[in-house]
This record gives sequence, C-alpha cells and structure tokens, in this order.
Amino acid sequence: MGVATFGQTAFGILASKLIGEFEIERWQIGALVTAMGFTGAFLSPVFGRVTDQIGSVRSARGVFVLASIALLVVSTAPNYPVLVAGALLFGVPNGWTNPATNALIVDNIAAGARGVVTGIKQSGVQVGAFLGGILLPFLESVSNWRFALAFFVVFAAAGLIGMWKRTPLRHSRLGSYSVRTRVPVSVRWIAFYGILTGLGVSATVTFLPLFAEEDQGWTTSQAGMLIAGIGLVAVASRIIWGSASERWFGHGRTLQLLAVLSTVAATLLALASADAAPSWVLVPAAILFGAGASAWNAVGMLAVMDYSSPELVGRGTGLAMLGFLTGIGLGAPLLGLSVDRLGVYTPGWIAFATLFACSIVVAGRIHRTGTLAHI
Repeated sequence: MGVATFGQTAFGILASKLIGEFEIERWQIGALVTAMGFTGAFLSPVFGRVTDQIGSVRSARGVFVLASIALLVVSTAPNYPVLVAGALLFGVPNGWTNPATNALIVDNIAAGARGVVTGIKQSGVQVGAFLGGILLPFLESVSNWRFALAFFVVFAAAGLIGMWKRTPLRHSRLGSYSVRTRVPVSVRWIAFYGILTGLGVSATVTFLPLFAEEDQGWTTSQAGMLIAGIGLVAVASRIIWGSASERWFGHGRTLQLLAVLSTVAATLLALASADAAPSWVLVPAAILFGAGASAWNAVGMLAVMDYSSPELVGRGTGLAMLGFLTGIGLGAPLLGLSVDRLGVYTPGWIAFATLFACSIVVAGRIHRTGTLAHI
C-alpha cells in the first residue's frame, strides 16, 4: 500500500524542487496528482475484476513490480512530459493495490476479525507518507531529489521478494456470480464519500508542505515534518478506527466522526491562511487530518468487505476506489489553480472544509443503507 501510493506524497514534498528544476507552475504539480489519480480511478474497477480472476497473491506481485517501475521513471525524468508519464504509470499500481490487498484479507481473515488487520494494511499508505516526510528531505539535502526518490525502490523490491514465496490461494472468483450483479447501495455511497474525501486529501497532502513554506514561512524540513506527522498519526488512527468501527461504532458512524475531524482540520488551515490564527495551528490541523481524512480508507475498505459478498469484494473495492481516486485526481490541481489565480490559499481551504462537512451527511447514508442490508 505504501509503495503503490507513494507518488502523491513524493510530489507534495518535492514540489518546490520540481517547480524549480522543470520551471513549472503550482497547478502543474497538481496535474501530476491528477494523472496518477485518474489513471488509478479508471483502472480500479478493471483491476477489481482482474483480482477476482487471478487471485490476491498474483495481484499483489503485480502491484510491487509496477510501483518499482514507476519510481524509476519519475526519478529519472529528463523533462516535465516524462514526469507526467511517470505519474500516469504510478496510477496503475495505485488503482490495483486496494483490490489486491482487500482480497488478501478476505482470503485469509474471517469476517468479524478484519478490523485491526485492515487498519494495519491501510496504514501502509501513511507509513509511506511518514518515511517520505522524514527521508526525502534528508536524502535530497545530501544528494538530490532524484536519488532521494529512487531510493524508495528498495521498499518495493523488498515487498516483491517477500510476496514471491507466497502460494496463490485462489485462481478465480468469477464463476460464482453474474457480471450483471450490482454492488450494494451502501458501497456506492462509500464511493461518493470517497470522492469528497479524495478531493480534500489530494489538496492537503500535495500542497500543505508548500503552503507551510510559502504562506507561513516554514523551512522545507519543517514542512516535511507536517506530512510525516500526518502519516504517523494516520498509522495509529487506521488501526484504532478499523477496530472501533467493527466492534463498537459501526462503519457509517465512524466515517461521520472522521469527516468531523477533517472539517475542523481544513477550517484551521483556512484560519491560518487568513491570518486569523497563528502559524502553529498547522500542527493540530495535521494531527486532526491524520486522524480523520487520512484514516478513512481503513474504515471504508472494511465496510466494502463487510457489505459485499466475497465474490464481489474486488468489484466493490474497485468502485469505492474509483470514487476516491477521482477525488484525488481533482483536488490538488483545483487548489493549485486557485492559488495561482487568486494568490492566496484561503478560498481553497474553505472550499475543502465545506466538502468535508458534506461528507458527514453522506456517511449518514452509508450508516442507514449498510444497516438495512444487514437486518
């Protein structure tokens, strides 16, 4: 999960270096996230079917191979068009990783015992963000951004070696259901929640470091620590929320709580941008964001697994990720374009606070439709 989604983290932390080297604008950094997000969004339903057909282990191997190639392409890009091509390539493992890993869990863990495992699995994204926030600025300072990014191929290679010895568990799930079978209504609401959350996640992870540098006067290392902090908090939050959602609150109610935390985080960023709050509020904003929007996938993916029949896990995951990755693809360039045109971050942060607030209502629909499906 960490290596497949690492592109977005890298583009955000290295934004100032990429802008300087390739002589591009902020919206073009956002376009890299768009390329990655839209590719993953469009391919996620396809890979959901592929995973159901070839099995979880082979799918996981494919994710590691493709992520390694994408890291190498981006780190060696001679110009911006090749950088975009690398971002497009990064979208392929990004769209495949959730169907593959969800299928691994369904193949190995019984329903009712998946909360902690799903939280650990989803925390891989934030482990990547945490390591990126710590290691990318350090490695870039001792060498350059290309070496810093290429170094992370080590993690993808290690994952591939570890998975290569696993025995494939299932060859096909496709024979047990009709291709016309529809995923549950609750899963479709999860996809909508994913769109709203993805918009905010994309904008925040991509531009929070640059916002801290440009608008708040932080150093690159300090700004990188914000992303590392989000990652660290989200690692724990995904494990905690996954378990709490399964045992106590229910998936819809937990997603509502995460949306509330995200709304508060975006509001704090808007206040800091408008000089209505001191710069240090970026720290609690990052913590709340890590506990909220950055942790939603653990609960969302757990809900997909619980609301879908086993033979539809791949398709349900693909639909949910279509929504989330569509939001990922749109959020960053919209905020970048807003800052380029208006010269301030405030309207963008207000807009994303509003979207997070809307997701509170959508989570209520997830709770109602998911509960009815289990009565």
